[in-house]
Amino acid sequence: MIKLLSTAAILLSFGASAASFTQGEHYVDLGEAAFNAPNQVTKVYSVNCPFCYKYEKAVIPGFVKNLPDGVSFDSYHITTKPPFGKEKATVIAVAKVLGDKQYKTAKMAYYKHIHDDKKKFSSAEDAISFGLKAAKIDSVTFSAHKDTSEVKALLTQWDQGVAVAKVRGIPAIVVNGKYLINTKTITSMTMLDELTAELLEK
Repeated sequence: MIKLLSTAAILLSFGASAASFTQGEHYVDLGEAAFNAPNQVTKVYSVNCPFCYKYEKAVIPGFVKNLPDGVSFDSYHITTKPPFGKEKATVIAVAKVLGDKQYKTAKMAYYKHIHDDKKKFSSAEDAISFGLKAAKIDSVTFSAHKDTSEVKALLTQWDQGVAVAKVRGIPAIVVNGKYLINTKTITSMTMLDELTAELLEK
């Protein structure tokens, strides 16, 4: 896991002007771990990650709103983080295919269950059924979608984030599929916005 700055710290605006950012300090060129995502900011995450949950609530909403016009935002839920990472990711992927509302509901239900309620799933089946119930997806619909080319392609796309996660952990914020922001150097939302804008131009 990367060492994240506190939620309070990242929300503070210190007025720090990011006159220059340095590769290796403020961001990393992903090299072979890069993926094809031009003009996009991507968050790599897992609902099993407590730091990802903190970012989801306190950082991402404002960050997305501040992205330059024409820049898209996406989130890649990796399947490899235990427990039951693949099962949870599959439920979330099916939910995303069915609709944005169901996607957000399933994702946030998992986050709350694991990190707020401090509850664990007893089996893969338990993890799947919980997510489906939260998103109001019946088992027949899930079975009909989980092995489709659309869902498989989505999971394959998301797992491009596995190599990224090995660099500094998750959550990971990637710009243009090439540059990984070193979040522990970020001291304000303004700094995060400025660094992102600079990397989008590279």
